[in-house]
Amino acid sequence: MISKIVKASGISSGEMILIHFWGEDADKEIANNFMTAVAEMGATPLLLQQSRTVNREIFLAAKESCYSEQYFELFTKFDAVLDVFAYRPVILGYEIADEKFEIYRNYMAQLFSKLMNCKRFTQIRIPTAANAEESGLNPQDYIQRMERAYDIDYTAAYEACRRAADRFEGANKVLLRTGEDCGLSFELTDRVWHIDAGDGDLPCGEIYIAPVEDKTQGTVFFEDFYLDGVKYQNVLLHVRDGRISGGSQPEITAFFEKQPQENRIVCELGFGMNPNVTDLCGYPVLDEKMCDTFHIAVGANHMFGGTNEASDHIDFVGHGTILINGEQ
Repeated sequence: MISKIVKASGISSGEMILIHFWGEDADKEIANNFMTAVAEMGATPLLLQQSRTVNREIFLAAKESCYSEQYFELFTKFDAVLDVFAYRPVILGYEIADEKFEIYRNYMAQLFSKLMNCKRFTQIRIPTAANAEESGLNPQDYIQRMERAYDIDYTAAYEACRRAADRFEGANKVLLRTGEDCGLSFELTDRVWHIDAGDGDLPCGEIYIAPVEDKTQGTVFFEDFYLDGVKYQNVLLHVRDGRISGGSQPEITAFFEKQPQENRIVCELGFGMNPNVTDLCGYPVLDEKMCDTFHIAVGANHMFGGTNEASDHIDFVGHGTILINGEQ
């Protein structure tokens, strides 16, 4: 499966590839297998391991002079990054003095500012019990769902995504029909559809776009609606001038009323394309990839062609019908 993932990420012969591994030595075999798979593609692998236990010792001892610009410039030489995590990245997991944590925080900020400038940056969640913690699923269910979502034909997934994106070519407006009589209209002028079929956020399988931020209008219905770990049913959201203006249930309306304006903007429209995600479970990383579903998101979209910068990006997944130029 690792070989399939590495191939799908777009690696080609002669490239320099950084395996950025978040995990302890007990899981290092995973990183080693990624190194081997990269070499099999004729590319050059290099490993940078982020172990919480090792980083704790390093940054307890570190001085501000330890990581200069010369160090971070080393990471501008890579063609692609495979960001592989056996547990949640960046979090140190240990209490250290504020001045030491500030050195760690600055290190991570400067490191990612370089890594994100590589031609490709692929995030790969390993199906582990540690990663299951953020999903809300029990570990066995999480691992089974994730392994199934990874085990797809990536070439076929890309072609299916490409065909789906091609159907929207030239369409500046689309209408999403949900429930009995709900309609949500999107303005797409000068925005570009993106394909996620192995070279972005894995598990993969979706097409998505950043609609014009202040033009989304109407209502949208969800049979199942997950928010802050709580499942609601038969939820209606109202959207006015691109922002969530209210919901059919008081708890949902109260949630959005507490958010800053930029976190209420409808920032994404997408469609799931992964054939091995077959039911909703409340974990957006999987749910938004489910075939025959749409998802909208609120919050940040400046990283994929939009203009809205926000502190959050929250996806909501449902079933509906899309009309392009009036045709279903």
